[in-house]
Amino acid sequence: MTDLRAGTTQTQHSPTWGVVMTVCEPLALVRTNVLWHLATGAHAVHVFFDDPDDPARPVIEAIDGCIAVGCDRGYWRGRMGEKGRPASQMRRQTINANFAQRRAQTDWLFHIDADEFIWQDDHLAGELAPLTGGTTELNLPVLERLFPDGPQSKLFDGTFRASSDLEPEDAARAFGDFARFMKRGQYSHGAGKSGVSVRQGLRLGVHNATIRGSERWKRAPKQVSTTTRLLHFDGLTPLHWALKFLRYRLNSAEVQQAVLQGHRAAQINWMLEQGDRLEDFRAAHATLFSLTPERRARLEAFDLMREVPFDPSGMVDAAALSPSAFDTDLIRRNPWISDVLDLSSLG
Repeated sequence: MTDLRAGTTQTQHSPTWGVVMTVCEPLALVRTNVLWHLATGAHAVHVFFDDPDDPARPVIEAIDGCIAVGCDRGYWRGRMGEKGRPASQMRRQTINANFAQRRAQTDWLFHIDADEFIWQDDHLAGELAPLTGGTTELNLPVLERLFPDGPQSKLFDGTFRASSDLEPEDAARAFGDFARFMKRGQYSHGAGKSGVSVRQGLRLGVHNATIRGSERWKRAPKQVSTTTRLLHFDGLTPLHWALKFLRYRLNSAEVQQAVLQGHRAAQINWMLEQGDRLEDFRAAHATLFSLTPERRARLEAFDLMREVPFDPSGMVDAAALSPSAFDTDLIRRNPWISDVLDLSSLG
């Protein structure tokens, strides 16, 4: 563009952005996530491996544009001194995200999870331009994946439900008996995820950013994106969903109280009441997530359905993205699951 004040010609800077995540997931998911974001505009992807010996790490750190960090004892000593690795996963995520922010070479950094994908209706950089260098976070509203009403054939199959702030009576009509398991119309979180203009005094949290006030950290000013959404796959398969919840229960009561909101704890308690076989959990998962004709009609009545043509399958070998291959890797990475869950239905 031409700068008339200086009498020179300059190129308008388009803000760059990246993402940061802390992972402990199968290679297929992490690799798909990294490649998706690099292919759709991210200039860098920061991946922190919660398990420093994660077998996915060598593959991920070889991807151009990816900055991989193994969170080993030395890493945590550098971040936390003698306190070492925090027990809370949310605390670890926050520390990692802000460590990445201090090192980031992009203008913006978004804090997401491995099962979350940024979807742009229009170029994200255009929305970032007027906010760059400021202290306003950009919030990405979340869409949560619902499964097809029938067998799952592909890992990312499904349709999406928008978050909402319905009154209790309307929530009961939209979500039926399971409204009590939801917050802002989502089983997981309705807050979305946020990004910040780096090194402007904002601290990335799991969902929102904070800024230092006169006496303490407070919520940063927020702008909600009108161009970009966060696609959340809350469990890539029914087994993945069950494993996530069972892992929560491996934490101490203190950590569970810190990281689990009431609606999420209620889901877990309900799930554990369904039985101890994978088939029981599959049935429970279908009850919550299958997009039956009745569920679709309820959601459409409140304009909560979103069709998004998300398909990352061309980025990773199709066989690696099959539900069965994904579940096999899950069990390989988490052998303890067979001690608490009857997996005989897998064959």
